[in-house]
Amino acid sequence: MIAAGIDIGTNTALMVVASILPDGTIQILEDVHELPRLGEGLDRTGMICEEARNRGLDAMRRFRDVLHSVAPASSSRFVTAVATSALREALNGDAVRAELEETLGWPIEVIPGNREATLTFGGAVGVSNDLSLMIDIGGGSTEYACGTAGDVHYAQSTSIGVVRFMERYSNAYPISRDARIAAREHVRAELRPHVTSLSHASSVVATAGTPTALAMIDLGLPAFDATRIEGYVLSRQRVTELSDYLCSLSLDELRAIPGLDERRADIIPMGSLILSESLEILDYNALRVTTRGLRYGALHVARDTAMKVQR
Repeated sequence: MIAAGIDIGTNTALMVVASILPDGTIQILEDVHELPRLGEGLDRTGMICEEARNRGLDAMRRFRDVLHSVAPASSSRFVTAVATSALREALNGDAVRAELEETLGWPIEVIPGNREATLTFGGAVGVSNDLSLMIDIGGGSTEYACGTAGDVHYAQSTSIGVVRFMERYSNAYPISRDARIAAREHVRAELRPHVTSLSHASSVVATAGTPTALAMIDLGLPAFDATRIEGYVLSRQRVTELSDYLCSLSLDELRAIPGLDERRADIIPMGSLILSESLEILDYNALRVTTRGLRYGALHVARDTAMKVQR
């Protein structure tokens, strides 16, 4: 059987495809990354623009083609596709979701923020017995979840997002001191009510493009390498140093960083600032980077569905 988890976010669209063995073991076959940036201009207009919609449709066509290439039509395929902040918030979100769904060929569920946090925790942290805090910095929202052994005790979705922050606070590069102060205050204001619930974990796991990019830069990698990045530890001090450095660069300098996707370069400074301030206000000294996240949580749902059908 073939199962897939799809995460349609504000900045990225991600799909992981796996073969499911009879005992439920997952064997990854494909991990596909697209950057449609559905949330471009959303904070200002409340709508998903035509260009972003078209990029989203292109991403769904690629996902559909990969799924068909991995498993012919006669095979058993189980797909869980979820969409997050952009389609939750956009006034035309329902219409765009319907178009994306038709192109993909499988249903797409627009999930609430706390469900997003719970699924991402499962994908990023798994069933570790450590009491862990998961931080998932997205384009339109950032999710925080605390839990242990796969059980989430507290989850919170916020309006902190790298695309949202870039458009609201950083319309020029390098990012000005005033813009940095305003963005940090936004993070503090959102997190203050949740400090008590989120600040008692024994470890922090960070997922999504920002922590993986910071790990790649810190390692000096010339290209993305999941085997080197997975599990990499960054101290709070190092995250802050990297954030200060990235915020001081021009857009051309950001795009010239080896290995950093130039389509993602403009949002990494704000992402690093969000991560730095999150660690500061929640008082954690380090984090562990993972390349897994919501798409893996969705994959687990698809796997569980496949196992039920098999029984």
